[in-house]
This record gives sequence, structure tokens and C-alpha cells, in this order.
Amino acid sequence: MKRRGNAVICFFLACLLTAALPAEALAAETVPETKQQETQEMAEIEETDKMLTDELESRAEEGLSDEEGKQPEDTVPAADEPEDAKETDAGAVQEPLNEETPESEEETEVDPEDPGKYRLTRRGTGDFLGSSIRAQALAHQPKYSDCILQYGVDVSYHNGTIDWEKVKADGVEFAIIRVAYRGYENGALKMDNKALENMRNASAAGIPIGVYIFSQAVSKAEARQEADFIVANIKGYKIDLPVVFDFEYVATGVGRLYKAHLSKSAGTNVCTAFCDRVKALGYTPMVYASKSMYEKQTYAADISQEYPVWMAHYNNSTSYAGEYEYWQYTSEGKVDGIRAKDNPYTDLNYRYYNTLRITNRTADSLSMSWDAWDGADGYDIYRKNGSGSYVILESGVKETEYTDKPLNSGMDYSYKIYPHGTNTCIGFNTGITQLASAKLSGKGTAFDKIKLTWSKVSGAASYQIERYNSSKKAYSNIKTASGSAASYTDGSKNASTKYKYRLRPYKVVFNGRSYGGYSKIITVKTKAKVKAKTKSKKLKLRKSASKSSKSLGTIRKKGTKVTVTGSSGGWYRISVKISGKTKKGYLKKSNIKLIK
Repeated sequence: MKRRGNAVICFFLACLLTAALPAEALAAETVPETKQQETQEMAEIEETDKMLTDELESRAEEGLSDEEGKQPEDTVPAADEPEDAKETDAGAVQEPLNEETPESEEETEVDPEDPGKYRLTRRGTGDFLGSSIRAQALAHQPKYSDCILQYGVDVSYHNGTIDWEKVKADGVEFAIIRVAYRGYENGALKMDNKALENMRNASAAGIPIGVYIFSQAVSKAEARQEADFIVANIKGYKIDLPVVFDFEYVATGVGRLYKAHLSKSAGTNVCTAFCDRVKALGYTPMVYASKSMYEKQTYAADISQEYPVWMAHYNNSTSYAGEYEYWQYTSEGKVDGIRAKDNPYTDLNYRYYNTLRITNRTADSLSMSWDAWDGADGYDIYRKNGSGSYVILESGVKETEYTDKPLNSGMDYSYKIYPHGTNTCIGFNTGITQLASAKLSGKGTAFDKIKLTWSKVSGAASYQIERYNSSKKAYSNIKTASGSAASYTDGSKNASTKYKYRLRPYKVVFNGRSYGGYSKIITVKTKAKVKAKTKSKKLKLRKSASKSSKSLGTIRKKGTKVTVTGSSGGWYRISVKISGKTKKGYLKKSNIKLIK
């Protein structure tokens, strides 16, 4: 009874106190200022998303597809591409976070420039339009049936605060954590505000981790900048798995990468620039992209021979023909310990253990290496034959490297590595041999022309002809000749001038590029002058290459012999006798016939 009386008194006092409070205080107590702020911020985000949705809808009405396959085709042949044409640094770079950075709230504010936000609302490109795939429904490709299989997740701040102990207990064997991203419009580099927390806590739970940056790089310079940024922010953390370059469009028609319309050659070079830089900084690099991105926007085999590949295809199975070591098969997975209030799902992946890398390629050999396997007394090497079966190539190899030769040039060869006497694959890859080199020769055929000829190379689809540019101090492509061609005339040159050339054959194999070695560099000089004759009569010799220029006299006879010493646009510079005097001036090219 005493406790009941005390409760009644407390309730009565509380009522009196409430009555004495002003209405504004009650309102503030009911809706905290921070909550009002959150509501306003979420409204702004929703408004931004609505604007983006309207943009996509308007693009759709104009005929743009939501399928990645409708991305415009390459407008520049791979061989002709000025690879460094867009080598400019991106926008501002955010200062690296440190350990004192406060952990984010469960409902994390979405940065309007975050390229990952489209994926959350199912507005990504073709391969990222959502799925309901579950692990038990998956069918792995037969070629990986004897590989060691691991199950894992990849996460960012969109997944909220993660209980990594629960994640570990739910069977997760690895995690790829987003550390940074580039703004999809402004190009600024920013840290994921859950990166340090996730790296620290996942490692503490005993989960091996890798890291990634959601790229929007459009040049090799920007890719290297992203490599530097992510590496600077993972120092001091135990990174067991690769440092990943996430190469994907934000959405169809949206984002700086999509709008750059990179060719397959340029896209591949951006990816490998990141990987080369990360490797130089002491980490293992990897490239992430969707199935269609690998097939249509990169030469994926160029990447996979040297670096790991993480392939995204949201399906129960995948028909992707290239090599991949990680497969992201859904964005709608559920894992205990990962459940943000506004996002209950997470990406799910499988990893096929692999350390085999192609280390060198020639026209008749492929060299490879792999990591040592504890307890192995040697290694068995298998190579795929013409019928698609793997057959033993070498048994009990003692080293962790091997060179296969002789091989045919410009061909792909697939390999598997096993600890001797076991049926557990620890390495797989497909290498592409190079084409043979061509022999190049040339001669000046006129004061302004050089004719190049070369020996044909078996299997070559084209030949890249490069000329030295003295102002850039580098060779640049001037012509991609067809595989059936054996000569090319380089015109509009200066008289009595030396030019340097080199050439290499080229073809595409297994969605990778096979080149021949460069030919020996040749130096060719144009002629100082050539003989010619006029094709008409009564031709005025001009002082300069213009019809309005001063007349130096009239050449009266058709067939008059002249000496051509140069050219300017549609005019030849000539030397000719008029009334017994030698005069130098210009005639239209259409009025002169060169004498071979």
C-alpha cells in the first residue's frame, strides 16, 4: 500500500509540473532538435533522389535504355586511342579519417555525391537491378568445382553499424570493406565514414578483410590518385585480401564515368593503372566490375592474367567466360549482424582460392607463378586441351614457377595448379601468347611522302603504325592498318626531312589484347625535290599559296617541266623557268602531275 501511495503522489506531482511547462517546451521535449534535423535532412535527400529519378525518366523518354548493353560503342579504335588525353587530376580530396572519428548513427545520412546510393534504390545499370538470389540456389561453374570455396560479404556505411561477431558466427569467411569513393559528379575523393570501424571490428572478430574504393576515375592519372588515397587510409590495418578498384557506372546516363564514354582500351588502361600503383605500394590489387562491364567496356583478360578479378552478376549462375576469383551474386543477402534500419540486406559473394599469375608472355611461351602450399612436396600443372578438358602437363614441379613452351603465337592457354598428388586446385588462369614481330622498312617516294612496307604476321588482325613526335618525345599511333595490308604511305611530310617509325601487329584473343613486339625502329628521309609537269596552259605562278597572292608570271605551255620542292595545303611549291628566268612560287596541286 505504501508503494502504491508513493506512485500516486509522484504521478500527481508530474501532472502539476507538466501543466506549468510552456507549450514550446513540451514540443521540444516531444520532438528533439536532432530528430527535427534528421527529418529535414532526409527530406532533402528524398528531394535529391526525386530529382535524379525525374532525370532518369526524362532520359528514358528520350530513348535511353536502362540496360548497360545500350552504352554507346567505342568511337575510337583501341590502337588509335590517345590514352593519356584525359590525364587530369580530379576534384578535392578529403583528409583521411583517423581513429578519433566518431562512429556513425544506425541510420546513416547518404552523401548526395555517393555513387553507391543508386544501387540501394535499384537504379543501377543492367547487372545491378536487384535480385532475390539465395546461396542454396547457386550453381557454380564446373571449371571451379575443384577449387577451395569461401563465403563472404562486402559492406559500406549503407549497412549501418555491424555486429562482426554475429557475422562471423553466421559463417562469413571474408569481408571486403568500402574505404572510399569518388563523387560521381564533382569527382571529390571521400572516406566511407564506417571504414575504420568496419576494418577494426571485422579484424577483431577474426574475419580476413579486403578493401575497395568505388571509383569514378576517367583517366590513368585519376586511377593512380585513387590508389594513393585508399592505401594512405588503410595503413596500420591488417589487410589480408586485395585492395579493390570498383569500376562501374552509377546508373545509365548518370555519373562522370558513364559520361566519359571511355573505349574498351581506355577503360582497361584505367583499371590496370590502379592495379599497377597498388602493387607498387606493396598490396595485392583487384578489379571489381559487372559481367557486362567486363565483356563490353574492358579487355578483361588483360587484367585477369596479372591481377585478381571480382565479377558481379546477380543470378543463380553465370555464363561469364572469363576468369574470376570472386563472384558477387546478389545484393539482397541476409546475414546475422548486418541489418541497418533503412537497409536490411547486404551483398553476398563467393571466393575461389587462386594465386596463379601469368608473369611473362612471348610469341611461343607463357611464364607463370603461384604461392607455395603448406605441406606440398611439389605441384602438378594441368593445361586445357582443344576439347576443353584439363590434362596433365607436368607432375611434381618443385618450384612455384613454370614456363610452358613451345606454344603458338596469339593464342590463349588455360592452366590449373594442384599440390602434387591432390585434387584440390590452388591456382587457375588463362594466358595469351604474343604475336610474332614484323619486319618494317620504308623509303621516301616524294618530297612529302614516305612509303612503309612490312612482312605479314600470321594471325594478326591489324598493324599499329607509330611515328615519333619530337615535340612530345614519344611515339604515337598514326594508322591502324588491316591484317591483310602490307604497306602504308604517310603523306603531307616536309621535304628533305627525316622521320622515325615503328610497327607492331595486334589481335583480340579471349577478350584480351595480343600484340607482337615492336619492329626495329627505322628512319626514313623524304626527297628534297621531285620532277613534275603542268597539266594545263596559262597558269599563273603565285608568290604564296593563295589565289589572291601576287602573280610572279604565267606558265604558258601545258607539259612545262617544273621541280616540286614542297607543299602547303592544296598548293605545291615549285621551281620553274619563265621567259628564261628561274622563278620559285606556288601552283595548285590539281594543275601539276608528279613524275615517278
